[in-house]
Amino acid sequence: MFTHLVTDLIGRPGTRRDVDLRGQLDIRMQLAAVVEPVEAHVTLEATSEEIVARGVVEFVEHLTCNRCLTEWDEPASVEFLEVFDEVDRSGRIDLEQMLIDEVSLALPLTPLCRPDCAGLCPTCGTDLNTDPCSGHPDEAVSPFGALQQLLEP
Repeated sequence: MFTHLVTDLIGRPGTRRDVDLRGQLDIRMQLAAVVEPVEAHVTLEATSEEIVARGVVEFVEHLTCNRCLTEWDEPASVEFLEVFDEVDRSGRIDLEQMLIDEVSLALPLTPLCRPDCAGLCPTCGTDLNTDPCSGHPDEAVSPFGALQQLLEP
């Protein structure tokens, strides 16, 4: 899917070609994923002994807020530059692993739906961005209330 024939570039330094690629990259992390096909716009250029691939990959990231668990999709892109010093026997280079690496590194580890996200109430789970929590009964009446003393200095 992301392999590309480069036999016309090998041994011809300075020769270049633009390529557009589209395909699925299955990237899933805890709070971020790429679930739609990605598009890569690549310029392949031959040097004396290598093939240089540079360009941009565009994708839609599916994110889950680290604080309130709201989910949303957001377009994103990342630029890349990779040097291929080996070409397989059929004269192809495989761009897939490089694209997976670049897109994975571009995904946020702790996405936030907005910078001032209030998150969820730790007691009842109410989304504090949309519904202020009205409070909770005294935890001392809980059968586990006595354990709270152990956590306080």
